[in-house]
Order: sequence, then C-alpha cells, then structure tokens
Amino acid sequence: MPVVLGPVHKKHPQKPITKGILLFFTLLSLPLLNACSQNTTQQNTLPPSKETPITESFANKGKIEELLNAEFTLQREGPNKAFEPFYGLASKSGDIALIERLTHIAVVSQNHLYIERSANLWLSVDPTSEAAYSLKLQVLIKDNRAEEVTTLLINAMRHKVSLRFLPIYLEDNVRDNDQVNTIETAIYALPPELKNNQYIQVSYAHLLLLSGKYQLAINASEKLLAQKNTDKNEALYLILAFSQKSLGLLDDAIKTLQTASQYFPKNTRTITPLIDFLVENEQPKAATEFFQKTDLETPEKLQVGINLMRTLLEHNQPGLALATANDLPEKQLGLSNQVQYLTAIALAQLDKKAQAVKVMEKVDGALRTNATNQIALWLYDDNKENDINNMVLRRTTRENMPEQVAAISRLHEEKGHTDLSFELINNALIALPESDALRYHKALLADTLGNWKITEKELTTLLQKDPDNPQYLNALGYTLLTRTKRIDEAMRYIESAYEKADNDPAIIDSLGWGFFLKGEFEQSSYYLKKAWSILPDAEIAAHYGESLWKQRHYKEAIAVWEAALETSPDTPLLLDTIKRLSPSLLEEQKQDKPS
Repeated sequence: MPVVLGPVHKKHPQKPITKGILLFFTLLSLPLLNACSQNTTQQNTLPPSKETPITESFANKGKIEELLNAEFTLQREGPNKAFEPFYGLASKSGDIALIERLTHIAVVSQNHLYIERSANLWLSVDPTSEAAYSLKLQVLIKDNRAEEVTTLLINAMRHKVSLRFLPIYLEDNVRDNDQVNTIETAIYALPPELKNNQYIQVSYAHLLLLSGKYQLAINASEKLLAQKNTDKNEALYLILAFSQKSLGLLDDAIKTLQTASQYFPKNTRTITPLIDFLVENEQPKAATEFFQKTDLETPEKLQVGINLMRTLLEHNQPGLALATANDLPEKQLGLSNQVQYLTAIALAQLDKKAQAVKVMEKVDGALRTNATNQIALWLYDDNKENDINNMVLRRTTRENMPEQVAAISRLHEEKGHTDLSFELINNALIALPESDALRYHKALLADTLGNWKITEKELTTLLQKDPDNPQYLNALGYTLLTRTKRIDEAMRYIESAYEKADNDPAIIDSLGWGFFLKGEFEQSSYYLKKAWSILPDAEIAAHYGESLWKQRHYKEAIAVWEAALETSPDTPLLLDTIKRLSPSLLEEQKQDKPS
C-alpha cells in the first residue's frame, strides 16, 4: 500500500450489500474500548484510577463539602444538573480520579458537549490517556467534524497513544454512512508520515472493503498481516476473507479464516464465517465436523451452532441441521425456542410436516408469532386450512392478538378463503372485544362478503367510542353510499371525515363519488382528480374515469383507465366499470399483450 493514502470515495456508496458483507458487519459489532460508548451501561468501563481516592484527596484540600454537595446534586437531580458542579471541582483540582468521575457523569448524560469538555479536561491533565482520546473521537465523528478528528489523531500519535480505538469505532459504525465518510475524510487529511500507523492502515483497509474496492482491501490487509510488528487481530483476517469472498475467491477466504482460527481458536467472529463459507462452498460436512471440534463455552457453542443450523437449512441440508441440533449443549440458556424453530424447519424440509408442526407448536417467546405463521402455511400446504383458526387463537396471547390475527387473516384472503378470515376475526373479537383494530377489520371484511349491515353495526359501535375518527367516518359513509339510498346521510359522514383529514385519498375518493351519485359531476371530477393525483389507485381510477365519461371527456377517461390497467389489470371495480362504458378498451388491451 502506498504511504500516501488517497480518498477511497467521495461519498460512501449506496451499493447493494451482499449477505456475506452483512455478516461481516455483524461480526465486527464490538463494544468500544475505554468508554467509547455513550450507553449508560458503559459508565464503569473507564480504567480505574491509580490516584489517591477522591474523598481523601479532597479532604487534604478542604474541598470535601463541595464534593458532597455535587454528589447530592447528582443523586437528586441527575447527571445533567450535576455536571457543572463536578466540572468546576475537577478543573480546579486537576485530580485524575475526579476527572474520571466527571467523565462517567458526562457519558451517562449522553450530552456531546459535556463528553467533549470532560475529555478535553482529561487530556489537559494527561495527554496520553487513550480513554479520553476515544471518547472525544466519538463525539467529533458523530458531529461530522472531520478536520478536528484529524487533529485529534495527530495529537494522539505525537503523544505515542495507541489508536486501536479508531478501527474498533469504525467496525461498530459501518452502517452509518455519515460517520464512515467522516472517518475517511479525516484519515485522508493526515500528514503522509503518519499514515503508516498500523491502526490507520487497518481502518483504511476496512474503508476499501466498505467501498467495494476488494482487491485493494486484500493488498492492504495482506501487507499488514505480513509485517512482524503489526497487531494481528481477527479484524484484519475478516477484512481479508470477506474481500476475497466478494471477488469470488471463496477457497482463499476459507484458507484465511482457517489460519485465523488457529490463532484465535475460541473466537466466534472468525469461526462463524468460516463455517458459513464452508457450507456455501458445498462442504457442509466439513463445516459440521469443524463445529464439533470447536472448544467453546456453552453460550458461544449454542450461538455458533444455531447459526450453522440456519446456514445449513438455507442450503437445503436439513439432515445435517438436525444432526447439529443433537450436538448442541443440553443447557440451552434461553435459546431453546430458536433451536426448536430451526428443528421444525428441518423436519418440514424432510417432508415430515406433521412432526414439524408438533415441534413448532412448542416454540414460544419472541419467535411465537413467526412459529404461528409458519404452522398456518404448513396447514395450508396439507389442505388443513380449517384447523388454522383454532391453532391461532390457542397460541396467541391477548396483547399480540390484533397483529397476529391480521397476519393470518391476510393469508386466508390471499388463499381465497375470505370466509375463514371473517371467522377468525369474529372469534378473536369475542376473545378480545375491546380491540378496535379487530372490530374495524371485521367491519371492512363483512362489507366484502356482502354483509353490509354488519359493517354498519360495527362501524357505528366504533364511532360511539371515537366519534371523530376520519377512517371510521369515511368507511361508514362509503358503505351507506354504495349499499343504500341514504346518500345525504352518507355524505354527512364523509364530509365530516374530509374536514378532519383533507389529504387522505380514500376519503377524497368517497367525497368525489358521493357528488357523482348526487349528479354534481364537476364537483365529482374535482375531488376524484385530487384523489387520483395523490394515489393513482385502480378503484379511484374507476370512479374518476366514470365521472369524466359522464361529462363526455372520453379521451381523458380512457387515459386514466389505461394508466390504471398498466399497474392493476385485475381490479374488479375497474374492470366492471370499463366493461359497462368502454368494453372495446379491454379488447385492445388483450390484443396489445404479447402472446
């Protein structure tokens, strides 16, 4: 790699990210060293002070009363109120222990200004503090102050401070384009003689990978690995391996990670992609054998094994996935639901659906919803759709009922079983009568099934609870508009909805169609045109086109219908409208389609 690093790119590109690169990003998500995080759980990660304890130091200086008052403010009013009293004490005393305490308070406050001031104070007393540099770096990068990042890095190197915090921070923020661009700009602006710093070089190699310059990333990482005095951490091997894989050099990537696993035999960051790469390279048995030989603690063994099961299933290796499940530690530390979920998927891939359903029924916790959806799909595959609703109601908790029922209801409707969708919603509403979402869904579905009186009843109930809800008002108004002759009553509901949400295309469409049915065609076209401009929907097109047609604006009507047919050729209302008014248009559309 040349000493003078050039800019990797002007702006971090928005290229499609492959699954492998996403895995790399996940593997490199580490907690930052030495208080590089603002998370309050990190407030005790600052290195312990070797100075005299704070109270003893201040007792010697007669300042203990001020310290106690500051501590009282912290406990009573929180870190934001306590910062200034502590800052005053720390800046006067120059006491490292107190400065570290101040820095903890700044980190907990999550106030960038406080963090930067405490870091500056720390550096004024100890210009070799790696923790202080890493904290200030975080603030400068988050605020996109690239020039100041460059100055900070220069000062750190001149005081012979390790920059190991820089590549770690980059690793932890690879998904944030603004922060990545700031780091790149800062590195590019460094003096040439400082760009040979190994941590600058590692960061640069990572930037090359992120920007898709894989061969340059390979060259940079190989050079660093070849140097005797380089800190050869797993990140370097990962940069090299993922760059190789991105160029299609999967065998080389596997060799790189095999080398890394020799140096870091218990490091899951290198073990996990190695196993994935082996499976992807059609070596699934080698991957499972490698997993079996790994000497990992139970939590890591479980995590790597679960990932292996998932990868094997993605590559249609259900038998090996089941074998891997059997090799997992007996104590599954809260991960049993993941194991059971993947086991059920493996059984289904082996065409053991009945057994798969039994295992999936046991899945609970965060995967409960996914498991319920999957069981429903399998029951449809086995023509047992009539068993789905009872299964859903049995498995679903009250708090998740509206969302879960909505998902399965959509599945029923996609499969052409609107009756089962209505049955599910109706039964769910019996179990959870206070759910407005379920009641609204029932109302709309009842209208679809032709039971508009149920629709009117349920919407009236909803409006008694929430009389100003524009969606409820519009739904009831439109139902009355299209199902009855109570047009004036319908328009009152719709106009009330429009007053509350005058930019909602569904409400505007209802208003326009109401004017059409009243014979006020110019008003109708005005509102339908507005609705169509906001949302070019097929049903709006049907209404708008008919309004134009009624006014003998035939060309305009046909243009609207043609546009809608391009995107929604199977919408019943649109097709029915065109068949009534201009059936030749549909014939022309059929002739224009390639055979």
